Amino acid sequence: MQKTKRRPRPRGKGLTRRSLRKERRMSKTRREFIKSAAVAAVCSVAGCRRTLRQEVNLDMQAADVAWHKSVCRFCGTGCGVQLGIQEGRLVALRGDPDHPTTKGLVCAKALFLPKILHSPDRLTKPQIRKGGKLVDASWEEAMSLVAEKFVEAIKSHGPDSVAYYGSGQCLSEESYLANRLFKGGIGTNNVEGNPRLCMASAVGGYVTTYGKDEPMGSYDDIDHARVFFLVGSNTAECHPVVFDRILLNREKGNRAKIIVLDPRRSPVRTAADIHLTPIPGYDLAVFHSMAYVILREGKYDKEFVEKHVVFKKVVDGNPVDVSFDEYAKFLEQFRPERVEEVAGVPARLIERAAKLFAIGPTMSFWTMGLNQRTTGVWANNLVHNLHLLTGQIGKPGATPFSLTGQPNACGGVRDTGSLCHILPYGRLVKKAEHRAEMEKIWGCPPGRIKPKPGLNTIELFRALAEDKIKA
Repeated sequence: MQKTKRRPRPRGKGLTRRSLRKERRMSKTRREFIKSAAVAAVCSVAGCRRTLRQEVNLDMQAADVAWHKSVCRFCGTGCGVQLGIQEGRLVALRGDPDHPTTKGLVCAKALFLPKILHSPDRLTKPQIRKGGKLVDASWEEAMSLVAEKFVEAIKSHGPDSVAYYGSGQCLSEESYLANRLFKGGIGTNNVEGNPRLCMASAVGGYVTTYGKDEPMGSYDDIDHARVFFLVGSNTAECHPVVFDRILLNREKGNRAKIIVLDPRRSPVRTAADIHLTPIPGYDLAVFHSMAYVILREGKYDKEFVEKHVVFKKVVDGNPVDVSFDEYAKFLEQFRPERVEEVAGVPARLIERAAKLFAIGPTMSFWTMGLNQRTTGVWANNLVHNLHLLTGQIGKPGATPFSLTGQPNACGGVRDTGSLCHILPYGRLVKKAEHRAEMEKIWGCPPGRIKPKPGLNTIELFRALAEDKIKA
């Protein structure tokens, strides 16, 4: 890396020591101003508190405007909102100050909901194809047609000829009801949802590391963290309220540090203390290198590791136990200087990031940049490894926290069992006792829930293309 030479400071032009000190102070002030302005720019782009937590327009205080609690479904944060209804029409939206996690904060995406809802090109009636064209129909006509098609498909081709595909934006009650109808009523396990695509790697990472799906932390940890590790996540624009709470943590005097690991230069980096920019696909080497530094410097939690951590490697597709010393020896190939050559991240930044991570309490946030890739589960595993080595887990402000694209992907899809291989609250369709429990709860005949998992999302799409799924 070529270094640029500093220009010699001009002499003999009246620059005294006092004026030089003043110039340095001014330079420092300029740097701080630029950094503060950049953070403010991030807030304004992302829709953070300073621009959006304003006094409600006086017109919205009118007696004929009724405010109802609801939840925004635009991203994984699930902000609590209040809907202003006037004469049966949504006229305004504001943050819910009593919401336990978002505390009145909302972003631009939520505030534009009334305009989207009343957009002239939005469908307000169901449509049925007649004569090759989609035409408006009544709800009764549309629902009757759907029921007829399902009955026809089940009678002619069996229960596995139909399927349900849900979403992490559905309410838990909606997903639970659909799951009960298809598995316990119709008798097919062809129940899937889009969290299968966006969250599969995160699920695999949690299950293979801890034996249980879903994060163990909560949004409350944001207030207690001293270090934030943002990986493959443009939190400022994609989860603005979460990012605002990170900035609020800093304002309250915690002086939290932010480590960003992302090849992109997104708005998040403006608030970063350390920005690691690996060559795309080589971030796994950086995670290993951070672990190497933590062990080399003795920054790992020895007592926690000895009591709670087991080390394994995969041999011929099966996990095999290894010792701590064997793991440490494996990490030697990921010395920061070597990883700099491979991944393009300066060794000094890897060293700084690793030491800062170990100080804690550290909260890691990641999303699709880590999940949607062929090595997504491994990448998730390596983030969990850093938390386990340092004991940064299960304490206020210390947790690995996977952000989602939808606010109810965990509770509304996975906890309700609305995927082809599971039943509510961690039960499996393969286990006879689990099927029997749900059949009793649902009041369906014994044997109604099939022991074989249904089609997963990709298989479901292929079956649709091959006309194997009829409805």
